Amino acid sequence: MTYVQIQSIPTLHKWLLPLLGALLFAAVAPVRADHLPPGILVIHFRTPPDYMEKPAGSGPYTKQDIQEAMQLAKIGDAEAQSNLGVMLASRGEYAKAAYWEEQAANAGLDTAAYNLGTLYFNGQGFPKDYVTAHHWFMQSANRGNMYAEFQLAMTYNTGQGVQKDAAKEIYWYEKAAHQGLAPAQYNLAVIYHNGDETARDDVKAYAWMLLAKKGGLDAGDAVKIISQGMSPAQIQAAEKLSHDLASASVQDMRK
Repeated sequence: MTYVQIQSIPTLHKWLLPLLGALLFAAVAPVRADHLPPGILVIHFRTPPDYMEKPAGSGPYTKQDIQEAMQLAKIGDAEAQSNLGVMLASRGEYAKAAYWEEQAANAGLDTAAYNLGTLYFNGQGFPKDYVTAHHWFMQSANRGNMYAEFQLAMTYNTGQGVQKDAAKEIYWYEKAAHQGLAPAQYNLAVIYHNGDETARDDVKAYAWMLLAKKGGLDAGDAVKIISQGMSPAQIQAAEKLSHDLASASVQDMRK
């Protein structure tokens, strides 16, 4: 795969935006690595082996794990239903996985709705269906799932399963960014810097990119690009805004 050297271009390329968010985020080892959001990788790169949301610390699943989850799933335990879906998907039993994820999603579990959307988006267990995937991502995002919020923003940019809509793309990136999702912060920064979909605002761009860098993305070159042409007063304002945004995100996550 060919990579563009960011420092060699005056603006951050729009097509590179989601791909960089995917690759850079994938390179980071989060505290809960098995919680890596699949959608960040799926749309523009490849399907990672562990693409669904699942409990922290989960590993290879045994038949006993599945049997225990099945017992709880059958009596209506939504968490068990979703976990069972993940277990079945890890064994390639996608149709069965989708069934249990849908049970949990209908019970109101945001992670299950996200997982189900991912199955439809990838076409695992059935043909790819971006419209249905979008439906489930929306269900999940409306329940506050930041990975689904990011996924919706991506689809409003690509037009997969929905009409392209820059305003909605930015809206959902902001929702995920305010929850602390670094790739969403990165993408927002690029959007504000390029000014293709909204008025250019390098103060906001710089602020969000600082947060993305703090969140673990290799965004040093992007920070330098955005800062070019900014006055000391603008940079100071951006640094304060970044601090305020970080504080607000922490408060939101504590609610």
